[in-house]
Amino acid sequence: MTRPNLGALRMTIVVAASLKNGIGAKGTLPWRLPKDMAYFRAATSHVVDTPRDDAAMGAAGYEKRAVPIKNAVIMGRNTWDSIPPKFRPLSDRINVVVSTTMKQADLGLPAPDADTVVVASFEDAVSLLQERRLARYMDVSSGSALGHTFIVGGAAIYRHVLTTTSPAWALENLLVTRIMRPHAENELYDVFLDEFRSEKQQAWEEDTAKACVDVLPTDERLCPDELDDRAVWRQATSAEHKTFLADAPHAAQVGQIFHDKGIAIQFQLWRRRDLPKDGAV
Repeated sequence: MTRPNLGALRMTIVVAASLKNGIGAKGTLPWRLPKDMAYFRAATSHVVDTPRDDAAMGAAGYEKRAVPIKNAVIMGRNTWDSIPPKFRPLSDRINVVVSTTMKQADLGLPAPDADTVVVASFEDAVSLLQERRLARYMDVSSGSALGHTFIVGGAAIYRHVLTTTSPAWALENLLVTRIMRPHAENELYDVFLDEFRSEKQQAWEEDTAKACVDVLPTDERLCPDELDDRAVWRQATSAEHKTFLADAPHAAQVGQIFHDKGIAIQFQLWRRRDLPKDGAV
């Protein structure tokens, strides 16, 4: 029997980054932000509906099965190693570690876990998760079925998905925790996220951050869609962002700039401009 083709595996990057996209310093995170960590956990763990896949499979005669569904987090070996052992694997998520040198036994798991897997390439990760995607509707996998796919680091995997295109997968969203530090801070970082914003969008964010030095704004501050209608990415509205998160915790804080341990941050959702403005996964 021919398996239905659901098309490209849709993905979302999750990252905390400075105004100039600094994401690391001397092999570690330059900050420890409890609100951001809680947001990361909630956003990547909370399973939302997948109406596009449901519609495609329904048209092919398949219904969603009553099976466990989890989101997936794809990461490189360094990101896996950076997680404290007591928190590995990231709970309630399918953990996929991409490494050419690591073996399943190197994960150090106390018992076999079908939802924590080492693969040799990013393409292997996509193939594995496409199987889990179908498992919502067909009996094709021993592990949990797939909800949504998140890319959680490190820099090499971020660069791959931001600069490469493939018919097998599609980067559709970026969940960015923007660190609003308006001063010249390049010297603090030695690892950077590839730039995805246009020059106009970068300038707008820097001007917004400068206004936060003394007093945080009480209203929403979102990069206007009309600022650069030729930019590949646009900052989603708060309504879209909340739809994307569904009823996950911290949805109420999107659009606002607020303090996390004294650092001004903003939870942002950036979406490809060619996506519908509905926030659906």
